[in-house]
Amino acid sequence: MPFLHGQQYTFNALEYMKLIIKIMMAALLLGTSLAHAEETDFLARMAEQSEIKCIAVVTKVQRMGPNSDGTFLYVTFRRDYAVSSFTPASFVGGCKRLESSWQKRAPGMVYFNPRQGEKVFVTITTNGGAITSYTPITPTLDAVIRNAPGRLACSKGRAQIIPLPE
Repeated sequence: MPFLHGQQYTFNALEYMKLIIKIMMAALLLGTSLAHAEETDFLARMAEQSEIKCIAVVTKVQRMGPNSDGTFLYVTFRRDYAVSSFTPASFVGGCKRLESSWQKRAPGMVYFNPRQGEKVFVTITTNGGAITSYTPITPTLDAVIRNAPGRLACSKGRAQIIPLPE
């Protein structure tokens, strides 16, 4: 067995998993700081550059913990139709939601309200990263995403359809 500073060191799988979970949570919290963008153009660029862009169904909403500027949520999605080639069949993203009167909206923060079973167009920086846009699906939005995804633009955390030129 290897020694560390004169003490015997043994591999502990439980401690290793705890460390991995802590690292993942830190990465998620760092990712949500991207949503603190003061300029909406920054958030729009983040949505445009996101690896995951797709129509998906919310399968699970896990409440990670409340804070004064909102409650951090870990949302699991099931892919329905992928716009980007980097979209796995199941993926997760982090966001914040205001759910109590003592929580105050942070300037520049975009909040989302995901619900289990909801069908949405979502963009996420990377699997496990920050949700950069979240828009409930309408028949018109669904048709544009599937047939003309170039007509989509994201602003303030929501997808919008760019009108056709006349």
